[in-house]
Amino acid sequence: MGFTDSREFRTDVVVVGSGASGSGAALAALAEDATVTLLEKRPVGGGSAALSAGGFWTFEDRTKFDELARLGNREMQYKLHAHHHVAADFIRSLGVTIADRPIRSGNRFGVGYKLDITGLLAYAQKAVVEAGGQVLLETAAVGLVQERDRVAGVLARSADGTLTTIRAKSVVLASGGFQGNREMLARYMGQNADHLLVRSNPGSVGDGFRLAQSAGGAGTKGMSTFYGHLIAHPVTSFEPEEFRPLTQYHSAASVLVGMDGGRLADERVGDSVLSQVVLRAPGARGVLIFDDHVRRNEGTDEPFPGVGRVDRFERARSAGARTATADTLDAIIDQVAEWGVARDALRLTMQTYAEAVSSSSAQALGVPVAPDARAPQTAPFYAVEVQPAITFTFGGVRVSLDGEVLDPDGRPVPGLFAGGADVGGISHWAYAGGLAPCFITGMWAGKAAAHAHAIAERA
Repeated sequence: MGFTDSREFRTDVVVVGSGASGSGAALAALAEDATVTLLEKRPVGGGSAALSAGGFWTFEDRTKFDELARLGNREMQYKLHAHHHVAADFIRSLGVTIADRPIRSGNRFGVGYKLDITGLLAYAQKAVVEAGGQVLLETAAVGLVQERDRVAGVLARSADGTLTTIRAKSVVLASGGFQGNREMLARYMGQNADHLLVRSNPGSVGDGFRLAQSAGGAGTKGMSTFYGHLIAHPVTSFEPEEFRPLTQYHSAASVLVGMDGGRLADERVGDSVLSQVVLRAPGARGVLIFDDHVRRNEGTDEPFPGVGRVDRFERARSAGARTATADTLDAIIDQVAEWGVARDALRLTMQTYAEAVSSSSAQALGVPVAPDARAPQTAPFYAVEVQPAITFTFGGVRVSLDGEVLDPDGRPVPGLFAGGADVGGISHWAYAGGLAPCFITGMWAGKAAAHAHAIAERA
């Protein structure tokens, strides 16, 4: 459809995206008495945050950032850690339901609060309108308005093709990463990226990164890393309601092998890291092998409140995935070999892994074995073929500790800010949280954008 009209209006701060980071940015800007226009390209607001289980978590102490995401922006990571509980208190002050006490996350590395994420997203949109701003659905930011030496608004396009120039003193980019952009995935993650399932809303296609680059913004480390999960393969359907039931959260308690029959990694690093490992394996495929104990425990339990208890093996089987069941490990190995996995190598892998676990060895055939690893031993035994799926990207726009977009020389791009999955530096390879880092970095950007608006007004 062609452009049907053109119009213009002014606001203090434009926020591009209405997910966790966009909501954090809007609320922080409102707290500084700025008028906000919130843009959402989808018919319904909330982005990928609206699909989440509501876990507001990050690493439990700063040393975990040092250990697991050491290539990220250390100062930003430490600031996030310091603001985690502060942000939870802020959400609680709004009257939005969030747990009073944090709990340990199922990934063993973090703590978080159970959050009514739907309530928080709705509260932010309502607050924008009640403060005199606007929430524009089905409206995409297609360009930045640049005047003299600063970003001065956005060019927005509505669903009917109408172009609107929204002039503002500051713009916050919070579009949710680039996981929905096939070309960008192939550029940064390699040819196997074509195999990635997208486990998020389809609107996060790199708008924030593209807009930042158009104004001179730089990228970060970690452009080839992402947060995702292992999904049963193949599946006949993968709609949002199937994202969590088909996720093989119990991979950390299983044995993960590639098509050559060898283990791909220390499984205890967790499912979000294993999904990246499998992406880099031949054909972006792997096989999980586990026993009845795992199926009845990790394979059914909730990894975090809100995810739900479900027999994930049965859900995978009923969804059309390649699965196997047998009374002995030898029989499982024979069945998996029929899928193209090297039989003799797989038999050796399972044997040496069991021996390493029994003897508390630190490795088996050169692959690390965690001290708390457990080998399959309780019949019946199971196998599921798996594939990687991406929820959001770790790399993104380079920003300051206040959310200012920076150019390749580290200088701020005046008037432009970013938060959430549009920025890089929090996570790198290991997942340091989703909702909490997005909301918190969005708050940093929103507050700084409101201050920049005030300074521009005085000038």
